[in-house]
Amino acid sequence: MRSVKETMLEFLFPPRCAICGSLLPLEKEERLLCPDCLAHPPFLTGEKCQICGRPTDNDVLCHRCRHGDFLFEAGTAAFSYETMQEEIAAFKFHGYRHEGERLSHLMAEYLLREHPDWITWADVLTEVPLHPNKLRFRGFNQAEILCEGLAKETGMYHVPGVLERRVDTLPQSSLKAAQRKENLKNVFGVAKKEAIEGKRVLLLDDIFTTGATLQECTRTLLRAGAAAVRIYCLSVVCKEEDFEQNSIEKP
Repeated sequence: MRSVKETMLEFLFPPRCAICGSLLPLEKEERLLCPDCLAHPPFLTGEKCQICGRPTDNDVLCHRCRHGDFLFEAGTAAFSYETMQEEIAAFKFHGYRHEGERLSHLMAEYLLREHPDWITWADVLTEVPLHPNKLRFRGFNQAEILCEGLAKETGMYHVPGVLERRVDTLPQSSLKAAQRKENLKNVFGVAKKEAIEGKRVLLLDDIFTTGATLQECTRTLLRAGAAAVRIYCLSVVCKEEDFEQNSIEKP
């Protein structure tokens, strides 16, 4: 059941297509997409980087990930960040928590289409954590909401709170790529070690930018005994100007 706040927000801001933003009839508010986007969701398909999911030209890795030395064995993303930018912002920063249901539905559909073997590969599904200060400010962890919906639709075993963020760092968006790595050293810990020891972990987040956060989370999981880690993100930053800008994350 939705809160009074969410109901008022829906009245003031009627439901729109999660992809193109076109207005949906109020009686169809549970529909996630307009007919056009429902028929042809703009998923990232074809040749993709095996680390981040960005489109490539017949290469296994994109030019950004080629020299990244990532610890997770594979990664993918359902959409380009540029396609989902407004929807992600509404979900994370404007209190539209129920948007997570729509987005997790799309993530499930993509995984079932493009990587159905990942569903059986993963022993545990978990999320990138927020620091308690940011969690109190936002009211929820967007990655955990996405995990809940994905687990519900695919049957994967979701264990929330496996990782914890022990240091309230500077926002990654305020830093350059090299600084992001330093900013995250010794930031994460494992709160539920028994849940991932010897297990294959699918780690979920909303945006893949440089991969620094996901790399440090993976390092922490492997040190705690996880057998292997793969990454699944709602979106990946594809355009160079979006990769360089510092407006993707907010405190």
